[in-house]
Amino acid sequence: MVDVVETRNQKSIDLFNLKKTSTNTLLIENVAKAIGGHPKPCVSGSDGHSIDSFKTWRADTAMRKTWIKADPTFEGLRQILFEPIARVRVQETSPAAGYTKPFVSTVSVVREFSPFPPNPQYENPRFGQEVGINLNSDLVCVIGGRGTGKSCFVDYLGKSFGPASKASPYVPSEHFRFVFNKDLESTTTHHAKEGAELPFVYISQNEVKTKITTGTVGEEIKQMLGVQGLSFDRDVDTKIRNVLSEVEKIKTWFMQTDEKGETIYDRERIDVQIARNQSLLDSITTEQNKEKLERFTANVSKITGAKDKTRRLSALNEELESFKAGFDPQATAVDPSIPVLDITAQLEAISLLTKQAGAEIVACEADNTKIRDGFALVYTGDLSGLLQNAESYRSMIEKLKANLLIIKEKRKELDEAVAKRATISKLIEAEITRQKDAIDFRWKAIQQGQPDWTQEQKDLMKRILADRQITLEGRIIFDELVFLTRLKNVLNLRSFRATAELTIDDRVREEFKITDPASFLNFMQDRLDQIESEAFVSGDIVSLFYDVAQRSAFLRVEPVIKYGGRPLDRLSVGQKGTVYLCLKLATQAFTQPLIFDQPEDDLDNEFIIDELVEIFRSIKKFRQVILVTHNANLVVNADAEQVVVAENTNGVLKYTSGSLEAEVTNKAVRRILEGGDEAFLKRELRYNLK
Repeated sequence: MVDVVETRNQKSIDLFNLKKTSTNTLLIENVAKAIGGHPKPCVSGSDGHSIDSFKTWRADTAMRKTWIKADPTFEGLRQILFEPIARVRVQETSPAAGYTKPFVSTVSVVREFSPFPPNPQYENPRFGQEVGINLNSDLVCVIGGRGTGKSCFVDYLGKSFGPASKASPYVPSEHFRFVFNKDLESTTTHHAKEGAELPFVYISQNEVKTKITTGTVGEEIKQMLGVQGLSFDRDVDTKIRNVLSEVEKIKTWFMQTDEKGETIYDRERIDVQIARNQSLLDSITTEQNKEKLERFTANVSKITGAKDKTRRLSALNEELESFKAGFDPQATAVDPSIPVLDITAQLEAISLLTKQAGAEIVACEADNTKIRDGFALVYTGDLSGLLQNAESYRSMIEKLKANLLIIKEKRKELDEAVAKRATISKLIEAEITRQKDAIDFRWKAIQQGQPDWTQEQKDLMKRILADRQITLEGRIIFDELVFLTRLKNVLNLRSFRATAELTIDDRVREEFKITDPASFLNFMQDRLDQIESEAFVSGDIVSLFYDVAQRSAFLRVEPVIKYGGRPLDRLSVGQKGTVYLCLKLATQAFTQPLIFDQPEDDLDNEFIIDELVEIFRSIKKFRQVILVTHNANLVVNADAEQVVVAENTNGVLKYTSGSLEAEVTNKAVRRILEGGDEAFLKRELRYNLK
């Protein structure tokens, strides 16, 4: 029946704190029943039987000192009845040094100023001069009536020193300063005008609800999980773009036209031209001149081929030298030990081949000179015209045949490029699978925690996630309706007119048969290269599949969240807010301070009373929590270490702070907060105090 137990024995402390251990398994239930189901505070006496002996710690007592977290008043001491575990410890060192965490330790207003831009219609409220508000490293609650500047205080702090991407409605001032503790000793001092970004999590008023209603929760959760970079991998996208560029480059090559607008590399047209020139050559060839004419035109063929080879060798030589000129400086910039390219052998080979081609041209031209001289002795007609025509016809035939060879090579290149393009589906499949696995891996890591986590931290994480039945998995999403809409934009829908049995959409689906990620990727691999040339395709269907900006509208990876087995889109706004906050707490559970402006605006009241209070009671040990709130349960039952009371006196915003047990602060809590007296009474009844 006692209110306080005097003991320094850890096993006894565990029993009276109702903490189950391996040594008290058989006793704990009976002890809990005997003491009414509520923990008892345990303190250790000094064993000082006189003033003199009290001054000297006994060895065992020094190892088991009593530490109480409270104001050094009787009311402060009485708090251990309400918080028998959180407020009192029996150990050698201060519990405050038991866990190192960063926190905002001091906020100061050097000189009175208004945080808002000037407004001619009314006078802005002003931050009053504050020598320094020292903030507790655990749970700080900011309270105040409407218009007292409680939200303005944390919003100015959050917007001034939070992520730079956030738009701020405030005027940054060097007069607003705060001290950020990296640990108990290392600090940095900043002012709002310097633009520093500091590591804390800030959730502004109604932010959760806004993100839920605007549908941006998915991206937010990616950021929480640390997978916000799960946009399509740039290297993979570059590889895809290069493959597509190669296909388009070759296709463009086939579409080249001459000055008459006729396609240069049209196989059928070239075949017709070869036949025509061969016919003309045959028309001037007789039995008498056949042997000489054939030799003459054969030389012409060799000359044409040698000249073409010389041109290509020259281009190759230029390309080699250009590549070396670009590669060598880049390699040296990366590491001077990389040797420069040695292309001597290649250049020498090109030079030798160029000389050989030149020699062949000279030899063939010399032979043709002899043929022309021999012709002159026996041919009585227009010899110059005959040979000129023969040379012209043969040159054209050789040129056209060379074009056919080029077309054959280019066709082979195109087939290879198209075949390579078909494998892009495998790259996309691997990439979206990687994104899914990254989300799953990160979620698993969050649930399992870090190797250095204590059992208390693991239990807290379990309460935040597993006990709430919150689950998350990466899922590959295929939005068939969005895909169908975009697909119809690149089709000639007259080819898919509705029938008595089928709508336009039905006929399009029947042709493409794409309903999920697998069928989409299979279509890319097996059919896309054939169907893009069909008459019913009127737009850029290839980009619909390969352009990541278009594709991500219907094929993407998202973290899919469930709460109690129900998907996020089937939850109420309050339940969604609950899930969002739990994930926010879980992903930054033991690192950055959390500043939250009025969580009761975004969350179900039942969750706040039954669950959030206990979460904050546990998590404040591992991270600083600063709350702006109207809810007495968050202040009283979460046992705030500090209450900051905001007041507006003639437009000047002032802030005073104190402990929950301090009389002035206690009255402010009961006066200002919703359910203040009831929350105090409920807390008292929890411990069966009369």
